[in-house]
Amino acid sequence: MLRPVTLALLSATALPALAAESASINLTGVQIRNATTVNRDSAPGTIDPAKRYTYLIDGMVRGRGGVLGTLYPSPTPLATVMEALSPGSSEDLAGTFWNAPGTHPIAPAPVTQSGSTVILGLTVNFSLTLAFGIRADNVAFFSLTDVVLTPSLLTGYLEFTSGAAVITRVQCAADLNADGVVDFNDLLEFLNLFNAGDALADVNADDVVDFNDFLEFLNIFNAPC
Repeated sequence: MLRPVTLALLSATALPALAAESASINLTGVQIRNATTVNRDSAPGTIDPAKRYTYLIDGMVRGRGGVLGTLYPSPTPLATVMEALSPGSSEDLAGTFWNAPGTHPIAPAPVTQSGSTVILGLTVNFSLTLAFGIRADNVAFFSLTDVVLTPSLLTGYLEFTSGAAVITRVQCAADLNADGVVDFNDLLEFLNLFNAGDALADVNADDVVDFNDFLEFLNIFNAPC
């Protein structure tokens, strides 16, 4: 007769491994500060490979020193502050990206944001380069480089009081309209994106929307989820 411990081990061995559906990178304490580089990752958390992912960068920030400290003394949604510094920049805080090979590493093209605005009578110059992706070891990463917030002493800086950058696997990459079914409507959705030259139609992530992307999408469309 098998002992209970042995039975438990056999049962555990028989269970299929669950996919790591998302990876979260803690941003609490991160500073958006002039000439300050930020690198964070999700370790020990990992995410399994997929054909497509969604991402969301969200949180609360407050100003530290200078006019930012005066204007944002308490936690404020990141998107609100980004829009004040560079209108339209909050659009880059959420989206989706392809990974046609279905393997890691994968890194979407970095995004550069910039702007100039007047805050409490001071002209503030702002820019940064935002990058994220997934390494070969399945650990997600996030970075801020080339940060400009000038004049730095008078402007101050921003600090995350809470927040995260989250990358999530899309269960069925070809389901573009997210209705839970892969059908002709998804193909039409892709064709609309393709004809518009939309970045979401760049399935092979070569920064060009062309016939190769159409073929790549057809392969994903015809494959089972």
